[in-house]
Amino acid sequence: MPNQSHSAVNTRPARSVLSLALLTALSTQPLSALAAAGDVEFDIQAMQARGVDTKVAEWFRQAPRFMPGESTVALTVNGSARGRAKVRFDHDGQLCADKDFQRQAGLLSPPGFREDAACFDLKSAWPQAELNLNPGQERIDLVVPQQAVALYGTESGNWNHGGFASMLNYDAQYMDSDGSTGLNFTQLGSEAGFNLSDWIVRSRQTYTRFDGDTSMQHQAAYAQRSFTALKKVLQAGQISLSNSMFGTGQVLGMQLLPEAALTGNRGGAGLVEGIADSQSVVEVRQSGVLVYSTTVPAGPFRLQGLSLLNTRSDLDVTLTGSDGERRQFRVPASAFLLNGSAVAPGLSFGVGKLDQQGSSESPVLGTIANGWALNPYTTLNAGLLGSTPYRAAAVGADSQLFDSTLLSLQTTAAQDDKHGNNGVSVVTTLNHQATERIGLNVNARQQTSGYRELSDALQEEQIDETSRIRSQYGGGASWSDESLGSFSLSAARSMTFEGDATNYLRGGWSKQFGRAYVGASLEHDTGTRDSEADNRFYLTVNIPFGNGSSVSSYLNSASKGSRGGVRYSDRTSQDRGWSLSSDRDIQNRRTANTGTVDMTTPFSQLNASLSHDSDSNSSWSARASGGIVAHDGGVTLSPYRVGDTFGVAKVGDEVGVRVETPAGPTWTDGKGYAVLPSLNGYRRSAIQVDTRSLAKNVDIGNAWQETEAARGSVSYVNFDVVRTRRVLVDVRDAQDKPLPHGASVFDAAGNFVTVVGNQGSVFIPDASTSDTLEVQTSGATICSFSLSLPVKTDMSGLYETASAVCR
Repeated sequence: MPNQSHSAVNTRPARSVLSLALLTALSTQPLSALAAAGDVEFDIQAMQARGVDTKVAEWFRQAPRFMPGESTVALTVNGSARGRAKVRFDHDGQLCADKDFQRQAGLLSPPGFREDAACFDLKSAWPQAELNLNPGQERIDLVVPQQAVALYGTESGNWNHGGFASMLNYDAQYMDSDGSTGLNFTQLGSEAGFNLSDWIVRSRQTYTRFDGDTSMQHQAAYAQRSFTALKKVLQAGQISLSNSMFGTGQVLGMQLLPEAALTGNRGGAGLVEGIADSQSVVEVRQSGVLVYSTTVPAGPFRLQGLSLLNTRSDLDVTLTGSDGERRQFRVPASAFLLNGSAVAPGLSFGVGKLDQQGSSESPVLGTIANGWALNPYTTLNAGLLGSTPYRAAAVGADSQLFDSTLLSLQTTAAQDDKHGNNGVSVVTTLNHQATERIGLNVNARQQTSGYRELSDALQEEQIDETSRIRSQYGGGASWSDESLGSFSLSAARSMTFEGDATNYLRGGWSKQFGRAYVGASLEHDTGTRDSEADNRFYLTVNIPFGNGSSVSSYLNSASKGSRGGVRYSDRTSQDRGWSLSSDRDIQNRRTANTGTVDMTTPFSQLNASLSHDSDSNSSWSARASGGIVAHDGGVTLSPYRVGDTFGVAKVGDEVGVRVETPAGPTWTDGKGYAVLPSLNGYRRSAIQVDTRSLAKNVDIGNAWQETEAARGSVSYVNFDVVRTRRVLVDVRDAQDKPLPHGASVFDAAGNFVTVVGNQGSVFIPDASTSDTLEVQTSGATICSFSLSLPVKTDMSGLYETASAVCR
């Protein structure tokens, strides 16, 4: 009889057979006796009354324990969940605490442990250890002395080191518009390199073409390695001396700095916020040097984590809209340290030759800084910078005055020999969380007329005093209320040495009304002698629907005019979405309609937009980003950029399997490989296979694993999968009668397979390994049968059907 496939709905016959098998193992209670050796004596008469072959009892005679070999279990250590772990058990079902188990459990290497031991017992090292094995729930609860548990940031030796793979990240942007005021912008950013034995080698470069002007900026080329025992990072090449207390820009040299992941550094970064009237190109400059450029959509934007030359020079931001309109504003430097000092406690130093684009001079310079934790609440940092034209010294302190108050203070003295200038700069910030709903911050910067940064000292001419900032003061507050919503307000004032003052004011409010969101923001800039005052107001309303779509509208009012619009967005899939919008320039009476689409594919992240206005002007943009990893198994693509610590997962030879990673979902290629784009250095990273993306005839032993990667390592994670062929067989004897209910079925090796169900139905969970099957009752073989299955597995259902004759 030809094989047929059943859908997932028609599972009652299979369930009845599986239920019988489970009943055989579990429902022979009550137990007549519990042997001293832990063996269970089944009630043979009860089994016979239920029509179950008594030989099955021999297979389930042992007391609850894990089967010998590897098993995947839920692991807890001292009450802390460690996730799913693959562990090994000996022939008696006892745990073997090998090196892999110690790493997964987060344990220090036990006293007397030998890797060549067949099966190490934790109680031999820590007699007070308690081990609770629960095979029924596939769970292990371990309690050990606290000194046996490795802490994060210690030299526990549990990190995964080594590995080799090369990588390439890319981010390509294109924006174009027609008409007399149109613009053309193309940018291709790339990062290439490899990881080898915890060494990170990278080269970053950016190609930009903006309205016919082409530039190629080589941003960095360096080698880096973290030394766990020293808690230090070594960098050499074309680098930025990032952990000094000074703004040095890029140098060709080396530096040694604390490993932030092992020291608990808070870190800090530049921040640019604003409102774009339309899709715009944003360029951020510091001391005349372009430090960042990108495109942003219309509305509020936030750029964080920018790589800056220093933390004391203002940022000049230029927005160029799709209609060619340009707008500039300045971000005060006093706001840079609102997130705390960027210097981690510990010694750092660097030396190199200045290699800054846009600078005609390249002196040799050196920096050294150190940090001390004076107490659990206060750190002190001090540093020196020396070069031919410029020298500086700085002292800074971060103190948690109260549980909710953080104070940062830094004083810098500088000497500019080239222009004969000497001066002092003081920067301070204070953050206070008054309640869970109220936060306050203030910041200030004051400098003397002779103070100069290194970038200032390298310029040929004296800096125009009319534009130099003498003082900056600012502050902000945030408040949230369940009934009124969330409020934020910040203000800043800058004064030049010529007496010109510029005031900034930004306020915001947002609230959730049921499922709808309403937000408003206000900006005020008094301008300078070179720029006009500007006022901006932005209001947005978003109403989501249950199917992943939403409707939003906005109103943007500025000194030069107002705009408004409405947008429909659809994201019924987590990997793709699209939107349609209509925007109206109220003052110029011009309407623009825009369509956008974005998707995350197994190979890249893609998005594109097309816009056309009532003046017959059109603009369009496209962007693609992702990563490529070359490893021992071939070349695999990733839709996300590859970080300094990454890995590769193997899911058998399965194609198109979705793997959830800390960076986002990736998919296996034609060989079963998937990139793990970014793993946490010196932290645990969870990787999980989405079992819904597996083929119906594929089983996976453990869909969830963890890795603890050292920075710069390449982790290889293997998910064991088994292709099974589930078959429900209608078996008849030579007289065309069904087999006896409850008879046992064994394979050719004598292993128990299943029991006979109703009307002679036999459910075989893995027919691919079954040749000749024997049917036994009361320990005697009554007949045997074999399956004749097509070469190609039917994938349309959960199982196949077949028929056989038992002779």
